[in-house]
Amino acid sequence: MINKSYKYLIFTVIFIGYQINHSPSFSKGKIYGESKTLSKEYIKYENCRLKKTSINMKDGVKDGYKCIFKRQGKGKDVTVFQPSPVCQKSFKCKTEDQ
Repeated sequence: MINKSYKYLIFTVIFIGYQINHSPSFSKGKIYGESKTLSKEYIKYENCRLKKTSINMKDGVKDGYKCIFKRQGKGKDVTVFQPSPVCQKSFKCKTEDQ
C-alpha cells in the first residue's frame, strides 16, 4: 500500500511539471525575410463633420444639393453632391497629403 504523503508528492511533481511544460513563451518574436504588413502602405482617414447644406445651381436651375464637410485636421473642405437635402452628420474621409 502506498503512503498518502507519497501520493501527494507524486501529484505535486506531475502538476508542476505540467505547468512548466505548458506555460506561454515570453521571448521576442523574429521575422525572417520581408514582412508583408510593414511594407504595405495604409490609407489614413480622419473625421469630416457637416458644415452646411446648400442648393446646387447649374445654369440658373436647381441641380440637387451639396453637403459641405469640414475636416477634423487641416485641409480643404469636402463637398458631396446629392439629390436630397438630407446630409449625414459626419463620415470618415481620406486625409490630404500636405
